[in-house]
Amino acid sequence: MDNFQLQDEVQALQKLSEHYEHQLRLVGLELCDLPDDISSMLGECAELQKATQLHDLHLEYLKEFYYTKMKEHLENTLTIGKMQSEIKEQEQHLQKEITECNVLEKFTTSVNKRLISESEMQRNKIIIEGKIQNLQERQGGFNIPDDLNIDELVKKVERLEKSKSKEK
Repeated sequence: MDNFQLQDEVQALQKLSEHYEHQLRLVGLELCDLPDDISSMLGECAELQKATQLHDLHLEYLKEFYYTKMKEHLENTLTIGKMQSEIKEQEQHLQKEITECNVLEKFTTSVNKRLISESEMQRNKIIIEGKIQNLQERQGGFNIPDDLNIDELVKKVERLEKSKSKEK
């Protein structure tokens, strides 16, 4: 089916070419008589017609094509603006996430520095329990009278230190 359509288009273009050449002959022009710059301009015109799919260059078609292209341009400009603002938002969000990630990494680093192994924790626990037991045994051997006033004792020690500092 596509092959038949292509053949029909080729035949239509050949007829159109013959028609245009006939119109030029009526005016008294031959394509081979045209200067090179005009021939190149005609080639560019043909390429533009091929690219834009505008084969009849009526003013209404050109205006419609212009407005369609202008609409596409405005829509693309709007889309670009939206995408750029979205990119900025995403970049700001990314910066916040990076900052938060850096803070968390510093936190984990500091925690890992303070972290001790379980075997070391057991060893420290045994040492502390031994010290507690030793202090309790020493406290049991030391008899503290019930009428001992620690505040008075501290005051006497302070007075004694003052008197020693005066003597020096």
